Amino acid sequence: MPGYRILDDMVIADPATPAPSGFTTATIGDAIEAARNAAKPLQLRPGTYDMSNIDIATTSGSGRGIEIFCAAGEAILRLTGGNYGLRVSSQTGMTFRNIVFDGESLGLPAYSAPNVITAAAGLVIVDNVYDVVFSRCTFRNTAKTAAEPAGSYKAALLCVNDSRPRVSQCNFNNIDVAVWAFSSEILVEDCRVIGAKNNGIAIYGTIGSGGNLSVVRNNFINFVDSDAGTGANGNGISAYLANDVSIVGNTIFNCAFSAVRVNAGSRAFIEGNSCWNIREACLYYEAPAAGQDGTGATIVNNRVDTAGAGINVANSGYYGDGVARRSIVAGNQIGNLVSTLIPGSDGVGDYETGAIGITVEQDSVVSGNIIEGAAGGIKLGVAQGARDLVCDGNLIRGCGVGIAFSSSAEAGKMVISNNIISGAGANAIVSAATVVLIPPLTPYDANLSSQTAGSAGQILIAGNRAS
Repeated sequence: MPGYRILDDMVIADPATPAPSGFTTATIGDAIEAARNAAKPLQLRPGTYDMSNIDIATTSGSGRGIEIFCAAGEAILRLTGGNYGLRVSSQTGMTFRNIVFDGESLGLPAYSAPNVITAAAGLVIVDNVYDVVFSRCTFRNTAKTAAEPAGSYKAALLCVNDSRPRVSQCNFNNIDVAVWAFSSEILVEDCRVIGAKNNGIAIYGTIGSGGNLSVVRNNFINFVDSDAGTGANGNGISAYLANDVSIVGNTIFNCAFSAVRVNAGSRAFIEGNSCWNIREACLYYEAPAAGQDGTGATIVNNRVDTAGAGINVANSGYYGDGVARRSIVAGNQIGNLVSTLIPGSDGVGDYETGAIGITVEQDSVVSGNIIEGAAGGIKLGVAQGARDLVCDGNLIRGCGVGIAFSSSAEAGKMVISNNIISGAGANAIVSAATVVLIPPLTPYDANLSSQTAGSAGQILIAGNRAS
C-alpha cells in the first residue's frame, strides 16, 4: 500500500508498496484527508494510485479545500471499482493539477442527484461545489462497457447540483462524454476531447431553470460518435434546457450529428467556431418539444465546411414541437454541404439531410453570410412556420437553389434584399413547399429592382443580383 509524509510546506504521497521509510502507510484517500487536516497541498510522486469511492466533503478533512498536483502526467489515479472514482461534495477551494484520472474501462452505476434528467455515471463527480479547478489534467478510458446499455451514459467529469467548476487545458481520451453538467454553471476552456462515444461537452438544465451562464471556449473536439438517437448524442457540444450558454472559438471535427446543438435554451451565443466533417446539421438551434422553447440565439462568424447541412434555427410551434425564435445569423462562412443519410433510431426511420446552408423560421435576421457549394443557400420558413424574416446582404455561390422562401398561404412577412447569387440559374430566388427543396419550385426574377410575393404581397424581394 502507498503512503504519505507530512512536511513543513506540503504533504507528499508515494505510490510504492510497501511505503518508503518515514511514510505513513495509507490509501490515496487517506493522504488527501491528512493534507486537508494539515492545511497543506498534496504532491503526488510519479506512479499509479488506486482510486475507488474517494470523498472530499465538508464533513471530513477539517472542512478544508486542497490543492493536489504532480509533475505533468506522471501520477495516475486509476479506478479499481465502486460507484465513482473521486467525488467532491459541498466543498470549496479545490484544485487538481497535472493528474491523470483513468477509468480503466470499468462500469459505473448512475449517480443519484437532483435534476439529473437521464441516467449518468461519473468517474470524477463534483456535487454542489462552487470553487473547483481542474488544470492540465487527463481523463481517459471512461467509455461505456458492453454491459452498460444505450440510454445510460458515463461522464469523465460529472457536474451536478449547482456546481461551478473551471476545467482548463485538460485532455479527454476514449470517453463516453467528456464533461457533463446538470443544472450547473461550467467553464471549459482550452481542452482537447478526442474520441467521445456520445457527446463531447454536454450542458443540461431543467425546464424553467433560468440562466445557466456556462461558457465553452477555445476547445479542440474531434471524433464524436453516437450509440443511439437522432441528435441527442453525437454532438461536439450539446446544450439542453440550458439558457445563456456561450460557445465560442472551438474547433470541432468529425461528429456523427452536430458540431454544436442547442435544444430549448434561450439566449445562446455561438461565435467563431470552426467545424469540419459534420454528418447532420452543423450548428443546430431547436425547440424539440412543446414547452421546450428557445429565444434569442446569436450565431455569428462561424466557419462550416463539409456537413449534411449548415445552420438550422428550427421549430416554430407546429407539428407538436416548441418555438425557436428571434435569432441573428450573421457573418458565417459555409461550404461543401452534401445530402447525407442518417440511419433511423428510437422509432424514427432513416432520413436525409437537406444540404441547405441556413434555415430559419421565425423572427430572424440572416445577414452577411457566405454560402458556397450546397443544394440550397438559404431557406426562409418551413410551411406555415414562416414569420418576420429578413435576409439581407448575403453572398451565395454554386448552390442548386439560392434563396427559397415558404410558399404556404399562412407564411408571414419577409424581406429578401441586397443578396448576390451566382450559379443557381433560374432558381436564384424561389418559393418552396418543403424544407428540403423538393420540386416543384416557383422561381422569381431575382434581378427585378423590386417585387412582392405571397398571398397578400407580404414578401418583398428587392435589390438582389443573380447570374
